[in-house]
Amino acid sequence: MRGSIVFAAGVSHAPHITGFPDHAPPESKARFYAAMNEVGERLRASRPDVVVVVSSDHFHNLFTDRMPAFCVGMAAEHQGPAEKWIRIEPFTVPGAPSFARAVMHHAFRLGMDPAFSERVVVEHGLAVPLSFLTPDFNVPVLPVLQNCMVPPLPPLRRCFAFGQVLRAAAEDQGLRVAVVGTGGLSHAPGSADAGRIDSEFDRDFLEILRTRPMDVLALADERIDAAGFGAWEIRQWVTALGAAGGGKAEVLAYEAVEAWETGCGAAVFALEQ
Repeated sequence: MRGSIVFAAGVSHAPHITGFPDHAPPESKARFYAAMNEVGERLRASRPDVVVVVSSDHFHNLFTDRMPAFCVGMAAEHQGPAEKWIRIEPFTVPGAPSFARAVMHHAFRLGMDPAFSERVVVEHGLAVPLSFLTPDFNVPVLPVLQNCMVPPLPPLRRCFAFGQVLRAAAEDQGLRVAVVGTGGLSHAPGSADAGRIDSEFDRDFLEILRTRPMDVLALADERIDAAGFGAWEIRQWVTALGAAGGGKAEVLAYEAVEAWETGCGAAVFALEQ
């Protein structure tokens, strides 16, 4: 049986979303939480065999002495969260080692060379989205860590291509696969610009995904940089876009939440054949 991508989305993963939820204005929190819950409902309705969560790694697994552009988590289970303050109870989620190996195979076949790891510490980039998307932590998860932390960074086109790798692996393995790209939008934690949100960039990015998604591949690095180094994480959204086949996004929410120091977005991609 030929498998497929059955769901694709992009969501923010700021740790404050769950760590300090009530610091946000009540209306902003309510709208964003409603959007995240809707993404979760749609994902679960798609009945995935595996959920691929594409995230940056915030130095819990990778550092400058080893920073691959892409790293595929191959463990039989994953435990989290690494950060105790994000108010998510400790959990163990099943992994997808067989599918992970298929992803590696198709990556090599399609000219990409990701790393892999038999151990991935689940930190907020994975845990915050999963707490909304699969709150029972009972669906197998394949974590993919993309370098959005330390330049040089993979180009947007390379991230899109990795999404196509995920699509090829799903089809080959006969699995129903959901792909969620997590991170962004504009933010710059721990820097002099911490708390500054570039809403213009965020809204432009979401509008491109909504109306002409393939144009996102031409987005200038300089414009992304100007939105704060946390905006580098839009690469995860682009990977999900690649898995979806370049389909347009339905934007469910955008909230510029100063208390969370992040422009927070949630969108679901149409699936193209």
